Amino acid sequence: MPPVFDAPIHPLKVLHVFRYFRPDFTGEGIYLEKLARHLTGNAIRSDVVVESTRAPLIVQIPDGVCRIRFFGNERGRPLRIRLRMMLWFAIHAYRYDVVHFHAFVDRLLSLHLIARLSGCRVVQSCTLDDGLASVLLGYRPLYRPLLRRLCRLIDVAVAISPRLLAENLTVLPAARNRLIPQGVDLPVAAIQRDRARWGFRQDDIVIVFVGGMCCRKDVMFLIENHAAICADGDRVKLLLVGPQLEPDYVERLRLAIARSPCAADIVLEGYMDDPSSAYAVADLCVFASRQEGFGNVLIEAMASALPVVSRLLPGVTDRIIDDGETGLLFETATDYQNAVRALIADPGRRHALGRAAAEAVRQRFDLSTIARRYSELYRQLAESRV
Repeated sequence: MPPVFDAPIHPLKVLHVFRYFRPDFTGEGIYLEKLARHLTGNAIRSDVVVESTRAPLIVQIPDGVCRIRFFGNERGRPLRIRLRMMLWFAIHAYRYDVVHFHAFVDRLLSLHLIARLSGCRVVQSCTLDDGLASVLLGYRPLYRPLLRRLCRLIDVAVAISPRLLAENLTVLPAARNRLIPQGVDLPVAAIQRDRARWGFRQDDIVIVFVGGMCCRKDVMFLIENHAAICADGDRVKLLLVGPQLEPDYVERLRLAIARSPCAADIVLEGYMDDPSSAYAVADLCVFASRQEGFGNVLIEAMASALPVVSRLLPGVTDRIIDDGETGLLFETATDYQNAVRALIADPGRRHALGRAAAEAVRQRFDLSTIARRYSELYRQLAESRV
């Protein structure tokens, strides 16, 4: 619920900068769409500019977002796009209180500089492999000292996990760093459990994965281990939901499914804008990704009261899941198989872990609370403008 203010509060204007946005798939963009609805309730007006995505023929403005400006209509001409963005920033940035970069769209940080010269405060999010220390390593050693100094243009760096925060602290002092995890809208009503949609029976055990079909998510691991999980004769189904981000990898997944002795029990579903119906039919959620900044699908599944079996990613998944209390963490294929089998064999434990997971999300990852933290950060920065 949005906070109640004793007196009218001046709305702030925040410009969110992305490399990709809809219709291109991007987790950060989809998350901003959800977050922006809550920011509006906290008197934050959100506009969006996008570097690389082509403007669709019909631009659908998400709730909570006022305007979207696309610059990616000149494929193959990155310099021209960059110059157009710089000109646009020089003309329009002064209208905003805060410019929030959700990706490093500008290796020279020229847009950060223009924003600062225009009187804006600058926020830089780090969400996957873009912790400040990792970004600096992407430059030649000769240029790293200069880029380290340019990072001072960032008023506050926001990390979504402790791992990313630790990186950022090596570049900017603690006072200019924030740890703000991602959040999820809490379910307000039970979703209909429509198993017939995927041909599942009511007595099947359904395991769901939600995420991009790409090598980083290691969906192949789930397929290759499914036969061992089904070895005891249980009717165990594996539902894989997500956008097909890497066509060659998706083809390898299809071939692996076709070769699997449990091929009939594996469903490769495409992208679902709202995966809540997939969570609703599942008995547990699995997650084998090898690299994450956070792992938002974990809290989505947990909010749906699903027990989660996730690969241990230190500083990321172990800060979301309390092993043995709100889910299970694994490191090896044997650990994974044993964890899933144990939950299949014990419905009582599945339900207990699911209930504990839902309560943990309610306390720690409610999106309205996360939006309030961003709103407070924006307002603090705006009040410090000279």
